[in-house]
Amino acid sequence: MYEPRNSSVKPLPLWHRGRLVISGLLLVVLIWQWGSAFAIEAKAQLAQVLIERAWQQKLDAPELDVAPWPWADTQPVGRLQWVDAAGRVRKDLYVLGGGHGEALAFGPGLMQVGAGSGSSARVIGGHRDTHFAFLQQLQGGEVLRWQASDGQWRRYVISQRSIADAEQGDLWINPDADSLWLVTCYPFDAVRAGGPLRYVVRADSVSLDASYAHNRRFTL
Repeated sequence: MYEPRNSSVKPLPLWHRGRLVISGLLLVVLIWQWGSAFAIEAKAQLAQVLIERAWQQKLDAPELDVAPWPWADTQPVGRLQWVDAAGRVRKDLYVLGGGHGEALAFGPGLMQVGAGSGSSARVIGGHRDTHFAFLQQLQGGEVLRWQASDGQWRRYVISQRSIADAEQGDLWINPDADSLWLVTCYPFDAVRAGGPLRYVVRADSVSLDASYAHNRRFTL
C-alpha cells in the first residue's frame, strides 16, 4: 500500500526565528524613520509655498497682517536669498516672524534683537536639517539678500562664520549695525537635536550700486 511521505516542514530553530523577528523590527524602525524624515521635509516645502503666497499679499499691502494659513499665529516678515558669484539664486526662503518652535517647523523665524523693535540687526533662526541645512555650504565673502515688506532688497556679504555655545550666554549683537545673523543648531549631522552648540553666520550690509547689479545679474 502506498503511504504518503511526511511533508511536514520542520520548525525553524529558535535562534533563527529570533533573528527574523529582530530583522523585521529593525526594518519597521527604518521605514518609520524614513517616513518621518520625508514628512518633515514635505511639510517644510509645502509651508514655503503657502508662505510665498502670503508674502506676495504682504508686499501689496504692507500694513496688513497676512497669515499663511487660517490658524497660523505668525506671518511672513521677509525674504532671504543666497546668491552665488554669478548672480544665481542658490536658496530662496520666506521668513516668518518669531523664533518659537512652531514657527520654525514651517520656515526660518526672525527673532527680536534687544528690547525695541527698531533694530537694524536681524537674527534669523532655522532648523539645521531643513531650511537652514544650506548654512554649512556658505563661505566668507558670499552674498545674502534680504527683502523687507516695503519690497526693497538689501545686499549683505558674509563676514564671519562661528560656533557658539548657548550655555555660555547670548550672542553679542550690535542692534544698530545693519547686519544679518543666521543661526542654527550644530553639528549639522547630529543624531539628536537640542544640543547647546549653534552655528552662526554673520553678514554685513554693503551698498548695491548699479554697475555691480548689472555685472552680477541681480534681479532687482
